[in-house]
Amino acid sequence: MPTKPQISVAPMEGVTTFPMRLWLQMVAAPEAMTSPFLRVTRVFPEEVLPLDFVPELLQLRGALPYSLVPQYICGEIEPFMRAAALLPDTIAPMIELNCGCPSPNSMGRYAGSGILREPEYFARAVEELCRELGPGRLAIKMRLGIESDSEFPHLLAALGKLPLGRLTVHGRTRTDGYRGLARWERVEEAACSTQVPVHASGDIWGLNSWERLQHIAPHIQGAMVGRGLLRNPWIFTELKESQPVAIEGMSFIQAIFAYVLLQEAFLREPEKLLQRVAKGRLGSLCAVDFSAWERVVVELTSLCFGVPFLLLDSKSVEAMNISPVAFSRLRFLWSYLRSSLPEALASASLSRARNAKDFFQELLALCRGLGDSPVLLSHQEHWDAKFSGLRG
Repeated sequence: MPTKPQISVAPMEGVTTFPMRLWLQMVAAPEAMTSPFLRVTRVFPEEVLPLDFVPELLQLRGALPYSLVPQYICGEIEPFMRAAALLPDTIAPMIELNCGCPSPNSMGRYAGSGILREPEYFARAVEELCRELGPGRLAIKMRLGIESDSEFPHLLAALGKLPLGRLTVHGRTRTDGYRGLARWERVEEAACSTQVPVHASGDIWGLNSWERLQHIAPHIQGAMVGRGLLRNPWIFTELKESQPVAIEGMSFIQAIFAYVLLQEAFLREPEKLLQRVAKGRLGSLCAVDFSAWERVVVELTSLCFGVPFLLLDSKSVEAMNISPVAFSRLRFLWSYLRSSLPEALASASLSRARNAKDFFQELLALCRGLGDSPVLLSHQEHWDAKFSGLRG
């Protein structure tokens, strides 16, 4: 009997960092995640990994329920293996090589999707890394090619018989970037023509797109959700329960407040934040429960501001002091999230807020305007071009 495909958090550079991963665990408890890539060079990292890379595997080992695959971006074998030695198989059963990042900044020395420019080098490098790491330890995340998906069969042929732990295929080329639609039929081609567990990446926005993917690529063993979780962080619950998530307005506000507080706490007091997670004071599933989010917010406001409080009215809004950096991350999230919210909450005034105090003052007013109506989170495709996403 086929196993149910695993739905996991995709690695997004600068986005799915530890504070975001911790928040997603509290929002919807996805079973698996992959870290954004660590840029590995001939001189970095040397003896230790950065504190903010994969604390779940090191300082917080066993403290959080999800599995985490660390990802490296590196086009050379020796530096990759040196960095891999910092995460032995007892800590990281699988390590992923990024062969998909489309950024020109990552294309040097075969890094990211740059390695796909030379299929022969790609084949040799992956084969040697498989041999050095051992069966099942190397995962690959790749695109369909550089200019055209006609490059994909040749690239795929190099992987078909290797003992990879996982192959994740983003159904676009490097030239595509994030434009257009992912070619899921190519992902199905990989799933049917290799002995490797194949996961899909790209364009999973909600239940409808997930069902379309399963129809087009029924042989995949998993899928990664990237920009879809920005549009709707509760998407993992929606896909698990096969229905949209509804959350009471004040619970929604506390959840969003917890997001920016986690960003702030990791900027101000990263070690103290990790200590609270290690002690079990943060990291439990909150979902749509106001009391659960209440406990999280009290814990985080105490850590960030020295005074515990909830975000309930104008007076409590004035008590916060969120840094511009943490607020910019909130604005980034909101630019996507608003396309899955009721129209009453998709106010342009929230996007124009100059700081966190203005933002939450407005959000409180808008949620009160909903009365007893819950916030229904459901991706609305016709709003993508208006807000953020499928432009072009």
